[in-house]
Amino acid sequence: MTMSFVIGILSILIAFGMLVYFSFKGFSIIWLAPICALVVIVLNQMDPYTVITEAFMGGFSGVVAALFPIFFLAILMGRIYTDSNAAMSIAKTLMHVFARNAAGERKQLIAIIICAVTGFALAYGGIDTFCVLFTLFPVILSISEQADIPRRFMIGIMCIGVTAAAVCPGAPLVSNYIPMPILGTPSTAGFLPGIIGSLIILVGCCWTLFSMVKKASRNGEHFSYGPLPVPEESEDRNYPSFLFSILPILFVVVAFDIFKLTLIYSLAIGLIVSLILLPRYFVAKEGESALRALIHTLNEGGRAAAEAIAMLAIMVGFASVVQAAPVFQTIVDGVTNLSVPSLFIVLISTGLIVAITGSPPAGLQIILPILSTTITDVPPAAMHRVASMATQTLDLLPFQGAIIIMLGMAGLSHKEGYHPIFRAEVIWGCVAAVVVTILLTLFPALA
Repeated sequence: MTMSFVIGILSILIAFGMLVYFSFKGFSIIWLAPICALVVIVLNQMDPYTVITEAFMGGFSGVVAALFPIFFLAILMGRIYTDSNAAMSIAKTLMHVFARNAAGERKQLIAIIICAVTGFALAYGGIDTFCVLFTLFPVILSISEQADIPRRFMIGIMCIGVTAAAVCPGAPLVSNYIPMPILGTPSTAGFLPGIIGSLIILVGCCWTLFSMVKKASRNGEHFSYGPLPVPEESEDRNYPSFLFSILPILFVVVAFDIFKLTLIYSLAIGLIVSLILLPRYFVAKEGESALRALIHTLNEGGRAAAEAIAMLAIMVGFASVVQAAPVFQTIVDGVTNLSVPSLFIVLISTGLIVAITGSPPAGLQIILPILSTTITDVPPAAMHRVASMATQTLDLLPFQGAIIIMLGMAGLSHKEGYHPIFRAEVIWGCVAAVVVTILLTLFPALA
């Protein structure tokens, strides 16, 4: 083992450790990631100018060019859902139908399931997973109050449906879309194993979080707004109907999975339908016209899209610097030569790169082109589904941007709110990924 190899490994571990620690402390990824990239550059004695202008900016600009239209359309649609309260309408309707006469632990279980179903519907309908979390926040807060679910479980509950949708075949989401052009696969690749994996996450997370909520309630914990302001709900607030609320996401799914339109066209159709049906339910500020309310929504959606793609692209830039380090190819060779079935190599390598980048799209953009040329003994559809499943294994580590933001919005520290996320999404995401990998290894025809 040469000294350069040891230093190369240490440089990646130090940079990764800095990324975890300082993001945990609330430092912005936007400027933290370039500093961590510089650590890798300096310790590996690479030329800073060349690596920054070629590797870092190449990765940054590449992901913006490839994914910004998708993020832009999906986040605009999500913002319309937020401001029209369409997501709240879905949850309120389901609570009225299924939990109207429920109480106690039964009501808590139904509430968790409804939150999971609502999150799944929004994400599977094409709204970007990052944006779904913002859209769901007021919904989960309201339902947690109704069902007396302690606030520290909020973020774990919010993530259930989003995580399950991200791995589900046919989902018009980047974690399912990115493998398609790289591997030449359809959106429904590995359909049956993927459905099984998604159900494992849904059922496992709901069961785990209900068990934790039930134990906390029996120990005397109750819902409390804590540092959060108590929302003022108007009794005469006009919510969109359940039908109007689900139509835009149905249009996206039908366009993408049945008519096989590109994801950009599918999301554009969903956005147009939501613009037709939902702006009438916006609540304009005093003295503000309906048109001005719509413009405000679109402005906020555009800003959020720019921030989301910037956070993703900056992490891809960091990962591209790691990829440019001399030691990276040695690591790839070591992983791809492991004495395990090929699909487990796909699972391990994708999970690791997603952990390093803190972003499923970033991890897939980097690792799939490598895997598609080095692993040739498995069906592309099987590789697609396993790689997609792997994105939800180590995606929700403490330094992940969405986790930091969501815990902050809920007024929770990592100590208070992260444990339920790890117990549910991280563990069940890993279990589901392993099960799907085993199924496709033993029965490749299922791909």
